Amino acid sequence: MNFNDKKTRRIISIVVLVVIVAMVATMIIPYMMA
Repeated sequence: MNFNDKKTRRIISIVVLVVIVAMVATMIIPYMMA
């Protein structure tokens, strides 16, 4: 993979963002359900 490629960097940033959002969601949703 070429990390200097803008397309690759965008994909990586999106994946990281999705992972962070998923982690936050798994922590927050149980409190909202309770």
